[in-house]
Amino acid sequence: MAAARRRLPAHLQADIRDHERLVGLLEEVLEPDSDCLDIGAHEGAVLREIVRVAPGGRHVAWEPLPAFARRLRARFPGVEVREAALSDETGERAFAHVLDDPGWSGFRARPTPGAGPVETITVRCERLDDALPGGVRPVLIKIDVEGAEEQVIVGATETLRRHRPVVLFEHGFGSADHYGTTPNRMHELFTGSLGYEIYGLDRDGPYSAERFAEIFASGERVNFVAVPGG
Repeated sequence: MAAARRRLPAHLQADIRDHERLVGLLEEVLEPDSDCLDIGAHEGAVLREIVRVAPGGRHVAWEPLPAFARRLRARFPGVEVREAALSDETGERAFAHVLDDPGWSGFRARPTPGAGPVETITVRCERLDDALPGGVRPVLIKIDVEGAEEQVIVGATETLRRHRPVVLFEHGFGSADHYGTTPNRMHELFTGSLGYEIYGLDRDGPYSAERFAEIFASGERVNFVAVPGG
């Protein structure tokens, strides 16, 4: 197994390491009845682990691509799956569906590894502060929205203040910069009035604004965890 992994491209090795670290965090943070939110659930790789670790929790997943939302409902009948994108505004928005690599889909079209065709569709948008179901008290939120993470956080500030969940999020060059989002802005969103600290999935940190910007520029990490400060 280790030898086979070493033969993979570096970015795929990093993806595997990050997923293993993410699973470890889920097992550390969640109780069997913890509620979780999966924002940008896609094929359900993280949702599967959430359901495994917290089978008694109430879980809500957001996925704007219709075919993926349908598959998630079939695969996870105990999860409330919303066919919608989370943002800082409600309504409908254009959405770039990358046909041959759907994981790169998002509000903004951007260069993709395969440079394949892109179909513009219309998706429904919700704000988490408006859309969180009554009685759901999230212990953990996962955000993977291909660069639109600032918009998700802005629409979720009251939820974060009220419930103080751990937040797993992706933030990297090549995605966030297409939305005009800077690492300084993301750092301020979390560490300012919300009072969070930002770490790597391997618990490296907490990151200052300067160090977070360095990581963004170098690309050494794209996956992070924000935890409420003491």
